[in-house]
Amino acid sequence: MIPFVDTHCHIDTYEKHAKESFASLWERLDTKPEAMVHVACDPEDFEYAKNICEKYSFLYAAYGVHPSCADTFNDEIETKLRQYLSLPKTVACGEIGLDYHYEGPSREVQKSIFDRQLRLGLEMGKPLVLHLREADEDSLSILRKAPLSGAKLHVHCYTGNPEFATELLQLPAEVFIGFTGIITFKNAQNVRDAAKIVPINRLLLETDAPYLAPVPYRGKPAHSGMIPIIAEHLAAIKEISLESLMSACRENTRLCYGI
Repeated sequence: MIPFVDTHCHIDTYEKHAKESFASLWERLDTKPEAMVHVACDPEDFEYAKNICEKYSFLYAAYGVHPSCADTFNDEIETKLRQYLSLPKTVACGEIGLDYHYEGPSREVQKSIFDRQLRLGLEMGKPLVLHLREADEDSLSILRKAPLSGAKLHVHCYTGNPEFATELLQLPAEVFIGFTGIITFKNAQNVRDAAKIVPINRLLLETDAPYLAPVPYRGKPAHSGMIPIIAEHLAAIKEISLESLMSACRENTRLCYGI
């Protein structure tokens, strides 16, 4: 099988949900990724990310404050985030963004903290991992005002419609859109329609493990070994071979993250 990368997963959360250590998971996986990007999106999880990425050569980290934690962000956390973004195995700033699906920090707080972290990531020259859920208009407004020239954006776990994807791809940056097991869900035709219009050279594979396991594993903890299932569905949507899809996504990962 062509080497693949899980560009977005949460290993610590997998361990909690699955009640299994990462070491145990890795040992039993028949299909192993070449690399994984572990995303720490709560400051309390930053040190775990640092330690596990130092332990495993194939693990890389992204650091940011998720919109659901936006009201915890302050100058002290920004200083801490800057320190972790400077670590050798840090490949991105994120996940950051807006989430209007759940009740949480106010929209104004989310927008302010998204913009603040967006500019920090750009200043530090890091790719940006974006969580944009049911906040199309405000997301585009913030992104269009930012100095995105030369930036790399990973719109993670895409859940929107084709129109929003089109708007994102027109931003003055290298925009990659990640798809998860959601594309296998019966009620996710909008996501499949969006995947259909995203150019092959802008696709990324991700699990968002332990969330969103693809059918037939829906409801169970997702893990990086499920990437080939997601890739198979994405290849069918794009009407290309599985090998072509995985090869393209592997190259896209290199272009976005440098791994």
